Amino acid sequence: MRPTENAEPAGKSKRGCLLLGSLAALLGILVVLMFLPGVIAARRSAARRACSITNLVQIEVAIQTWRLEAKKAGTDTYSLNEPKVLAYMKGSVLPICPAGGRYSPGTNFADVPRCNIAGHTL
Repeated sequence: MRPTENAEPAGKSKRGCLLLGSLAALLGILVVLMFLPGVIAARRSAARRACSITNLVQIEVAIQTWRLEAKKAGTDTYSLNEPKVLAYMKGSVLPICPAGGRYSPGTNFADVPRCNIAGHTL
C-alpha cells in the first residue's frame, strides 16, 4: 500500500493534540489562580463568623445556667462582666470576637447577647 499525497505525516497530528492539550491545561490553571484569592477570603470570613456565633452560644449558655442557679426571672438584667456569669465561661473570661467586634448583653435574660458586627447573631 502506497501513502497518498494528502495523508499527514505521523508526527504532525500528535504534535497538534499535544499543543491543544497543553493550552487547555494552561487555561485551566489560569482560571483556578484567578478565583483562588476570592475562595480563600470567603473561607476566612465564614470561619470568623462561625467562631463568633460559637462564642455567642457559649455566652448565652453561661448566662442561662447562672440565671437558673440564681433563680433569676427572665425580665431581670445582667452584665457580661459579672464574676458569677464569667465563672460559667471557659477560663472565666469573656470570649473575644475573631472579627474584632464587641459582645454586649441582651436587654434582659430573655434576650440573647449580641455582637456589634452585622451578621454575628444567634
